Amino acid sequence: WAGAGIPLNGVAPGVIVTPMTAPYLATEEGRASLLAGVPIRLHGPAEPVDVARLLAWLTGEENTHITGQLVFIDGGAEAVVRGPEVFGGATTTRVQLTGGTASQA
Repeated sequence: WAGAGIPLNGVAPGVIVTPMTAPYLATEEGRASLLAGVPIRLHGPAEPVDVARLLAWLTGEENTHITGQLVFIDGGAEAVVRGPEVFGGATTTRVQLTGGTASQA
């Protein structure tokens, strides 16, 4: 498909607020359980609009070079679950820089 100028990507959502997850997210225990493996919980679980925005960008004119990818929109859960074996055994450490942080392999 890329040869024809058509980007082909997949999207793998994690915990998204939907009618299926709503009963679990309604209780503190259920919410904690669903989000336990999600490193980035800044705003809680993702909303459907978060997935829609990603899909719109991936299929829009702004996406000029991303194709053949599976994009996880899961707050980093996939990286935690699969961790080092996915990244060739590499581990990361956070180092403090002036005005921000960075990862160091």
